[in-house]
Amino acid sequence: MEKFYITTAIAYASRKPHFGNTYEIIMADAFARFQRRMGKDVFLCTGTDEHGQKIENLANEAGITPQKYVDGVAGEIKGIWDLMGVQYDHFIRTTDGYHVDAVKKIFKKFYEQGDIYKGFYEGWYCTPCESIFTATQVVDGKCPDCGRPVSQAREEAYFFKMSNYVDRLIKHIEDNPEFIEPESRKKEMVNNFLKAGLQDLCVSRTSFKWGIPVDFDDRHVVYVWLDALTNYITALGYDPDKSYEEQCEKFKHYWPCDVHIIGKDILRFHTIYWPIFLMALGLP
Repeated sequence: MEKFYITTAIAYASRKPHFGNTYEIIMADAFARFQRRMGKDVFLCTGTDEHGQKIENLANEAGITPQKYVDGVAGEIKGIWDLMGVQYDHFIRTTDGYHVDAVKKIFKKFYEQGDIYKGFYEGWYCTPCESIFTATQVVDGKCPDCGRPVSQAREEAYFFKMSNYVDRLIKHIEDNPEFIEPESRKKEMVNNFLKAGLQDLCVSRTSFKWGIPVDFDDRHVVYVWLDALTNYITALGYDPDKSYEEQCEKFKHYWPCDVHIIGKDILRFHTIYWPIFLMALGLP
C-alpha cells in the first residue's frame, strides 16, 4: 500500500490555539481523509511546541513550573482537536522523553561533524516569535514579523553553519519544482534568503533555562527551532545514533514526509533551515 505522511506545524503551547492553528489542522485532516479514501496508508502528525523563553516567562507570571504550564495548554489543544474530530495518528509534545533524547543526540551529532560552533550573537530579540533580527531588519524598534517590541540581546550561543549547505539546497529546489508551493513563496525564499547570503543560525540560548539542555555544555539549552523542527522525524522513532538503513520500520516506511502544511510566517524555517538540518543528518 502506498504511504502518505502529512504534518501540521506543531502549535506553540503558550496560549489556546489561534485561528491559524485551527485552519492548519482542518486542512491537514481534510487532506489526510482524502488520501485514505484513495487507499493510501496515511500518517497524520500534529502536536505542541513546548519550550522557549516565552513559556518560561508565562509560567513565572502564573506562579507555576513551565512543565505544569505546558501540560495544561497541551491538554487543552489536544482536547479541542479531539472535540473537532481530527483523525490524527500521532500527537507529539516536545517535552516527550523520546523527543528530548533524540534532540540532544542530534545537537551533539551536528557539533561533532563540524556543523555547529560556539560564538556570540548580538541583535534584537522578539520573545513572541522566538526570533533574532539585525538592526536593519527591525522597524521602529519592533519585530518585522509580528510588530511587537524587540529587546537588544547579546549572549554566548552555538551556531549552525548554514552556508555549508546553501548551494546544495538551491540545487534541490531547482531540481524539484514542487518542493515549495506556491511559486511566489519559493521565489521569495530563494531570492531574499538563499541567494542574498544566508546567515549562520543561532541554535542555543543561555539567557533562560526552559529548553532541552545541551549534553556537553549544560549552560546552554537547544534553541526552539532546532528542537521543534525535528519533531517530524522523532515522531516516527528516528534515532540519531543509527544510519538510515538501521532505523525502525515505522520511520523507514513513512519518511520522507509527503506534505508539510505550514503558515507563511514560518516558511523560512521549514523551507530553508529544516531541509538543511535533514541534509546534515544524511536524510532524504
